[in-house]
Amino acid sequence: MTNSEIPCRRVGTFTFGVILVVSGAAMLTAIYWPEFNLQWLLQLSPLLLISLGVETLIAARDNRRIKYDWVGMLLCCLIVGAALCLFAVSWILLHYPDFINL
Repeated sequence: MTNSEIPCRRVGTFTFGVILVVSGAAMLTAIYWPEFNLQWLLQLSPLLLISLGVETLIAARDNRRIKYDWVGMLLCCLIVGAALCLFAVSWILLHYPDFINL
């Protein structure tokens, strides 16, 4: 196959899809199981960055074409920004539990 025949895909699309599925499942769980403590989801926020890195490494290893365009970069920035915000909230909840009463 030549470079023009190799399918091209955006980095971050798989990770973004997984994040949407997990977030939706967590919201559904919170609606039907109100006693469920969602703080552990905040503590798992670094997995967003790990999954994005793994997706990038897997996509790059098979000599497949990777598309780094503005949409892919926007997805990556959204994932990184969300991970950092969720980590900050998790850190505050762990170290200053009286600061936010949930």
